[in-house]
Amino acid sequence: MPRPNVFAAALRALDAGRGVAIAAVTGASGSTPRHLGARMAVAADGEQWGTVGGGKIEQLTVEAAKQVAAGGEPRVVRQHLVRDLAMCCGGSMEVAITPAAPSRAVLEQLADASERLVLVTPLDGGALTVRPPREGDPRPHHPVVVDGALVERLGRGERVIVFGLGHVAKTLGPHLAQLGFHVIACDDNETGAAEAAPPWAEQLIESFDAREVEEAVGGFGPDDHVLIITRDHSIDQALLEQLIGHAQLGYLGMIGSRGKIGRFRKRLEAKGLFDETTWRRLRAPIGLDIGAETPEEIAIAIAAELIAHRRRGEAVAGDWSIA
Repeated sequence: MPRPNVFAAALRALDAGRGVAIAAVTGASGSTPRHLGARMAVAADGEQWGTVGGGKIEQLTVEAAKQVAAGGEPRVVRQHLVRDLAMCCGGSMEVAITPAAPSRAVLEQLADASERLVLVTPLDGGALTVRPPREGDPRPHHPVVVDGALVERLGRGERVIVFGLGHVAKTLGPHLAQLGFHVIACDDNETGAAEAAPPWAEQLIESFDAREVEEAVGGFGPDDHVLIITRDHSIDQALLEQLIGHAQLGYLGMIGSRGKIGRFRKRLEAKGLFDETTWRRLRAPIGLDIGAETPEEIAIAIAAELIAHRRRGEAVAGDWSIA
């Protein structure tokens, strides 16, 4: 099940005649439970969707948001987590609370999430606005504060193209969907694995040809994460040969032992298919090194690496916890 869409939840509540407010983290310094762009929607009766971090900071935010949802003016909650709230995190946070009703048209666009949009959240809790992306905008999940507003890219974006529908993929797929990735499953169906699209995949492509898949999805780009996890080493190598030089890909990962990766490197080197810079684009063996062995454990390791790549731009074993 995909993660809850805060904007869609707020829109449904508005449609039901309920007062709603949107709370967004617009400032965070030091050690905090959530960072810029974390959001939740709060109804006047206290029902909430999403989180800005839990604990006392969230309790305080919910109480303020209930007042805004009931017809109050926009609010900004500013708290030092240790000095003001006796939390142990050590940082400070600012949360802008916006009445949802004046931003209804924006919520409709964000709830649909079928196009890429840039959301602008005023730091004073003013009405939300959206605009098309443009050069210089922040990448997904990395909002920035510019000219008195939080600017972030939202809407349809990050995809994971999974080559192979074996044990690992079937375990990994639901995790990726829950994390908000748009998952496309690819398999040649020689073993019957692709008889029907799995519930976690938005699209099923019956092919192990990267060129066919790229055409079917409208081209590969920097928001695409390609995972090579097929049942057969020869298929893996053929896919790697097609994909290793694709500089536009945001992420390329392949499953396998270090011995397998080493042999593939020698074979591709003999064919003149890469240089050192090109090879460094490949994450292999895929997944953070947590000692995973079972398909379930490997799936968690891969999902964790994709989270690290999303949040930090690279996956560094042992460096994934909240500061």
